[in-house]
Amino acid sequence: MPIIISKGQELFPELASFMSGWFHQDFDIHGDTLEEVVAAFKAESGEELVAPLVADIDAFLATGDDGMEERFQEWFRPDVIPSGFRPTTRAFLEAIREELLAARG
Repeated sequence: MPIIISKGQELFPELASFMSGWFHQDFDIHGDTLEEVVAAFKAESGEELVAPLVADIDAFLATGDDGMEERFQEWFRPDVIPSGFRPTTRAFLEAIREELLAARG
């Protein structure tokens, strides 16, 4: 059986991996908020994983706001709804980016 790769995995592999690995249906094992989930990712991941993820977020955001909600759903098929964390997919991804770049405390 051939492996099916989504457009999100093809174009933005780090973001696709992050979404499936950290914002899955049981995301709350890592925390109840976006900030807690990202903090858990940073605690369990090396700094070398942050820059490629931020680059993928930036590249996805650069695809434009027109149709972003639908594109995000189609390309990443997330188990969570971004608007459950922030008003829009853009705001959700920008908040993740901000948390990723925040200095470890």
